[in-house]
Amino acid sequence: MLKFNRLISGGIITNYKCSSKCKHCVYASSPSWPNEYMTEEFAGEIFQTIKKLGCHAVHIGGGEPLLHPEKLFPILKAARDNRIYIEYIETNSSWYKEETNTDVLLKELLRNGVDTLLISIDPFHNEYIPFCKVKGLIRACERTGMSVFPWLMEFWGDLDAMGDSKTHSLEEYNKFFGPDYQINLMRRYHLNLRGRALQTFKKYLKTYPLQKILAESGPCMELTGTGHFHIDLYGNYIPQSCAGMSIELEDLPRGAEPEKYPVISTLYSSGIKGLYDYAVKKYGFVPKENYTGKCELCYEIRRHLVIDCKLDLPDMKPKGHYLYM
Repeated sequence: MLKFNRLISGGIITNYKCSSKCKHCVYASSPSWPNEYMTEEFAGEIFQTIKKLGCHAVHIGGGEPLLHPEKLFPILKAARDNRIYIEYIETNSSWYKEETNTDVLLKELLRNGVDTLLISIDPFHNEYIPFCKVKGLIRACERTGMSVFPWLMEFWGDLDAMGDSKTHSLEEYNKFFGPDYQINLMRRYHLNLRGRALQTFKKYLKTYPLQKILAESGPCMELTGTGHFHIDLYGNYIPQSCAGMSIELEDLPRGAEPEKYPVISTLYSSGIKGLYDYAVKKYGFVPKENYTGKCELCYEIRRHLVIDCKLDLPDMKPKGHYLYM
């Protein structure tokens, strides 16, 4: 049984709704999600649980956490009450409008124990957010004493060369920098090829016969990693490499019992071949001849179970991950 005795480091997904629908988003965030946000009470439950499992610091992400800053402050209070340190808040800068209001918000964040913003700097976000907003937010951070964790400074020159007053598509980047630009983004951004990132970039990846992937199947140990887990506003513990898979918060201390979590348990014990056999025999999954690897096959099986078979299993949450991909 998959069980977690200790959590190392992770993040809190306060909301999935986002101002962007970035092509690299592992969690499939977008404007299509419901406008729902984590409550202070539930944040307190999360912090108490992870603290018992040895985790005393988290980052905050989304979606875009600062779409509704008034809903974020109660979560920061819950973190303080439980002595959980907020390492940083991730933001895409879309909410930046002008200096005065931004300075007020940043100072309020500082008073609430947040000293760092991770600010997205990359062509994916630039499809939706003009670079001038990113620059404006960084200047505001400098004025107010908020530290900046730029992700990634490597792309600063690229965005600047395209012009900072408007958005630019990835196709524009390809035309400006050359046809291999988008392919090279996988390496330069250090992409986790899961979620929407896999859907975007699989056309550039080598494919392998289904039977080869199944023959090489072994227990999926990636599910056991606790160095970059996430817990979302619905109470789903999301393994560090596997968005769209979940364990309910209340089950973390005792583990994922196979009867309740058939998908995760099968992957953990038998790997992708076990999940494939389960989906084919029980739910009529029809595979393609070739896949980029076990992760694409795993996602296609899970999507079949959630969307086509309309299963409501606790280890394939939230459903929006599949609906809004």
